[in-house]
Amino acid sequence: MKKVIVFALCVLALCCGSAFAQTTGSSEGSSAGTAGSQTTGIHAPLFVGGVLGLGSGTGVGTERGLGIQQIAPVAGVWYPRVAFFRAGYGFHNFTGENDDGEKTNIEHYNLDVELGAHMFGDIYLVGNFSRMKELSDEGDVAWNEWGVGVGSVINIFSKTMFFAEIGYRNVLDHFDPFLNKNVSGSRLQMNFGFAVYVY
Repeated sequence: MKKVIVFALCVLALCCGSAFAQTTGSSEGSSAGTAGSQTTGIHAPLFVGGVLGLGSGTGVGTERGLGIQQIAPVAGVWYPRVAFFRAGYGFHNFTGENDDGEKTNIEHYNLDVELGAHMFGDIYLVGNFSRMKELSDEGDVAWNEWGVGVGSVINIFSKTMFFAEIGYRNVLDHFDPFLNKNVSGSRLQMNFGFAVYVY
């Protein structure tokens, strides 16, 4: 857990450092030049991309361990250095283990909606809602998560950027068939992704 968090913070720090460098460099030019450089080649703020989310378990500490929490294609609207809205739906499979040590395949699905606002150039605050669902022979389960976090982007080309985020997730109460009890709580999640403007 500590290694994953440290790695995520390093990537986020790299993104923030790049964002500050871009902000400092652009502030040396005119305001008109800055605005033009941020939207070069972008005719509409529509984008597509993908997100990989890493984090702790579903609100029950280390009982579910660390792992992939989100793999999803995303799409939305992103106004450079202003605000964005993105949504994605993804799925992946993994192997789980119950109290008896028996392993079973689990199908994980997630619907994610994020709304962000840039605060300092390419650095932004983000709020999100996620609907999670897991299907297995042990039983099916679904739950909601709310979260807040901070992130930053690195502009690669005029229409392409990478982003990194770290956030706190509040996991609402739900029954976990693997633990055979209701669980709730909080966890950390680190997202890494890319976005490409479509026009």
